[in-house]
Formats: sequence, C-alpha cells, structure tokens
Amino acid sequence: MKKIIVMMVALLSMTTAMAQPSDRKAPKKMTHQEMTTQMTSKLKLNDTQKSKVAALNKEYQDILMPPKPPKMADGSRPEPPKMDGNKAMPKKPDSKHMAKRQEYEKKLKQILTDEQYKSYQKMQPPHGKRPEMKDNK
Repeated sequence: MKKIIVMMVALLSMTTAMAQPSDRKAPKKMTHQEMTTQMTSKLKLNDTQKSKVAALNKEYQDILMPPKPPKMADGSRPEPPKMDGNKAMPKKPDSKHMAKRQEYEKKLKQILTDEQYKSYQKMQPPHGKRPEMKDNK
C-alpha cells in the first residue's frame, strides 16, 4: 500500500513539473525604428545614411516584419496550421514579396557603401533557401 502511495505522489509531482511554463519566449518582432537603430550601430551609418535607411525601412516595413495574425474575439490568436508528419514543406514566399524584397535590397545598396552592404548581407539569414530533405528509406 505504501508503495502505491509513493508511486502516486511521484507521478503527481512529475506531472506538475512537466506542466510548468518554460521561461523561453518567442523572439520579439523588431519595429522599423529598432531595425534602423540596429543597422546604424552595426554598419556604422553616418547621419545622412541613417535618415535614408530609416525612411526606407519605414516604407518597406511590411516585407521586413510580417504582421502578426489578427486577434480573435476572445483575445487569442489563431493557431498555425498543423503539419502532417515530417513531409510538410515551408511555405514559399510569393513573387510579389520577393520582387518587393529585391527592390528594398537594391535601394539599400545605393545608400550603403560596398563594405557596409557586405556586412548587412552577413547579418541577414539566407532568403529562399530551404534545408535539404533526406529520405530515410
């Protein structure tokens, strides 16, 4: 009988420990002002470049920072679609988004020096590249 009670207490404490929320939070989306500030410090922009980059980031903020999904009536956000097993592929960016992104990059390249632009490219994650999928057959 004591073994059963001890086992129940152990299971209860393990369940409670598993239910605790983790301290990890999703990364915060940057505003165009925060992005400009970060670019200014990392790329060492002068005042003229800073004002031009700020205007460019504001103009293209929709492609730089995708909007959050709208809140539902109860204040929660809709859940992302469920993936079916390991075969779900990431969503491809549409051609309008890609064209607008290329416009942004072209205008940014005109503002920055060659060195600054190379540093900017190193700061960016690779766009449009997917990890290779291996068949486990």
